[in-house]
Amino acid sequence: MTGEINIRDDGPMIVATVLLSTCTTDRALTAFTDPKLVTRWWRGDLKAQPAEGGPYTIDFPAIPAQLTGQVLAIRRGRFEFSWSWDNETPDSTVLITTEPGLEPESVLMTVKHGPHDDDDAVGRAAHQEHWEGWEYFLPRLVAELRQGP
Repeated sequence: MTGEINIRDDGPMIVATVLLSTCTTDRALTAFTDPKLVTRWWRGDLKAQPAEGGPYTIDFPAIPAQLTGQVLAIRRGRFEFSWSWDNETPDSTVLITTEPGLEPESVLMTVKHGPHDDDDAVGRAAHQEHWEGWEYFLPRLVAELRQGP
């Protein structure tokens, strides 16, 4: 079970869960706030101020595109930011929560991304794009966190 990724729809939200072995809740969240870690698993250049209201920007030169958002919440076990591409109006938010897993020295990480409007083509396209992105990048995140600090 450790490292197994489960992605599902929960209404307008994409919800992904993964059990991370030999990981702390703080380390799991650091994967989204430490520029070196973000570069290794998400292949982006993170520029952020990890404080509520601060900018959260990741340049993805391979696409090329820029995720532009704002930190909405950051505290132990929780990190949330708004999501938009290239300074457009934010179309969704990403909430990452972490809690101790059932296995010793493990963490259950949950990523919720949305909401996505399934009533129009733009919302359906964003949902599909985000789903495929998490499907591709979450295994890379798991592999990076398995390597330890």
